[in-house]
Amino acid sequence: MENDLHINEKLAKQKLNELFAEYKTIDPNDEKTRAEHFNDLIDELVMRARYLSPVEIKDSEDGGQELTFRLIKSPKGESYFPVFTSSEDLALWKELKGAQTVQIAFDQYAQMLSGNNGCYGFVVNPFSDNFRVDKQVALQWYQQKQIKQNGFAQNTITNNSDIKLFDLEPYPEELSEKLRGAAAADPAINRVWLQGITLEGADGYLVVVELNGDAKEHFTKLGNETRPFLNGFPIHFVPYSNGFGEQAVKDKEPIFTKS
Repeated sequence: MENDLHINEKLAKQKLNELFAEYKTIDPNDEKTRAEHFNDLIDELVMRARYLSPVEIKDSEDGGQELTFRLIKSPKGESYFPVFTSSEDLALWKELKGAQTVQIAFDQYAQMLSGNNGCYGFVVNPFSDNFRVDKQVALQWYQQKQIKQNGFAQNTITNNSDIKLFDLEPYPEELSEKLRGAAAADPAINRVWLQGITLEGADGYLVVVELNGDAKEHFTKLGNETRPFLNGFPIHFVPYSNGFGEQAVKDKEPIFTKS
């Protein structure tokens, strides 16, 4: 655990620190340069940067360790994860001198935010850059990252997730046809359903798959096949067998059934 989380290890300033500093020097009237630089900043924040998180670490009854992540509150009383891009930035939080820390990446924050109704997002370097990322934005970036890397978005959907299912209008015929063709070519897939889902405020496609074997392997194949037909929306693949999947398509007709 310590090796994975780099508990109480120093973190040097990184490229994201440089991008924050450069962004502040750009002429506010130079909208094109600011937009280009902002995109570079977000790409670094989501894809490569690591963060220091102040935590409380306690021994658990099973012999492991329990982490409690510290939170800060906005003027409105909303809770956010404070995250830091270097030990120097963390040191600006004078009241937290000597706190224990772990190092994690953007993905872990997005996963912690998913289904967490008590936290509104995270703030990068709250005592210097003060860059706030609200929960819904973080989850959208996480979806985009997964689609870019894997061809599909794999979210952890829990009973606390903010979910709404709906019929697709207009119906995405090309996407549906591609899913049917990819499923027919995969002997492990038995049935497939397609419908709309709003997950944590973001609309996308929900694909429920009844299959044999490792779900991730087959979802990656389906994601690669369907990527050109998403029209900017995330696609969420869920196995029929996980409870949520079966309930989500109750009384719905599959778009593919193995013959």
